Amino acid sequence: MKKLGIFKNNLMMICFFLSFCSCTKHQKLGLQVAKDELKGALLYKENRKLNYGNLITTQEAAIAIAEPILFEVYGKQEILQERPYEVYFIDGYWVLNGTLPEGSHGGGFLIILSAKDAQVIKLIHYK
Repeated sequence: MKKLGIFKNNLMMICFFLSFCSCTKHQKLGLQVAKDELKGALLYKENRKLNYGNLITTQEAAIAIAEPILFEVYGKQEILQERPYEVYFIDGYWVLNGTLPEGSHGGGFLIILSAKDAQVIKLIHYK
């Protein structure tokens, strides 16, 4: 009975080790493959057409895409102070505006994203 318990423990440790090893080893394609893929994608315009409908389908997704861009360009603290955001879906585009407390002076951000491919159409912070 005791040998069975030791066997189970050893088997569990081996399974854990194998699962850990399989999760940490990944084959990379490398920089040259990335360069070749980029060159091909830019060369053949028909390959750039997305046939997925809209990539950004919800307000939450639009915010999740816009915030890291806004944080990088204008600073996280600045943008977080402009919550809650106004978020509108208009003719295939997401228009997001920052809001300011009533009586504040200055302006907020504006970012417009294409719902189809998440391209930034406009990015500005009004003063």
